[in-house]
Amino acid sequence: MGTKFGNMHVITSDKQAVLTALKEVNAERSESTGGSTKGLTGFEAILAEAERLRNVYYIVELKPGWISILNDSFEWGTVELIGEYLSEFINEPVLTVSYFDDDVAEINLYRNGSLLTGHIWSNGTYELDEKEADTSFLSQHLGHHYLSKLNEILHMDDCEEAITALEELLKVPLWIHSEWLQGMEKEEEEWVQHYERHDFN
Repeated sequence: MGTKFGNMHVITSDKQAVLTALKEVNAERSESTGGSTKGLTGFEAILAEAERLRNVYYIVELKPGWISILNDSFEWGTVELIGEYLSEFINEPVLTVSYFDDDVAEINLYRNGSLLTGHIWSNGTYELDEKEADTSFLSQHLGHHYLSKLNEILHMDDCEEAITALEELLKVPLWIHSEWLQGMEKEEEEWVQHYERHDFN
């Protein structure tokens, strides 16, 4: 199996606003699933634990004005839905990044519950519809000084190369998943210890 991850970034320094928005999103998600998990055994207990972990977030501001969010459920196809939904509850741009098996990489930029622009890099395995980002929207929210480099990254063919280049450009961790945090050597990756765990169960 290849590498899979998803993460989300709110372009703001207001951590409290991000936490408040996440709580509202989490409350809505919990209402949609509902039901008590007490007394469950076997497979039902496993599903209940997975649901509980879905309500745990890891948050950090490693770059001023960028709050990064991790969650065990974030992956290609889910982080986009949550990012779009989160953008309804906070008046700031939300960037989602996802990666699937070296076959697909995707970024999307949301605001006020709507997709502003997005981009997919794909090796053709899944015959996805073409999706090319509007660089004017990206540079407006990520930084106008990034325009030339963003154009270069968007035209890359390799998924891994594109996400790695975007990570280096933005100086925020994109090649990351919440499940990897414990396995990372804090001596080698000092920034890992700055992630704060927030449990909304």
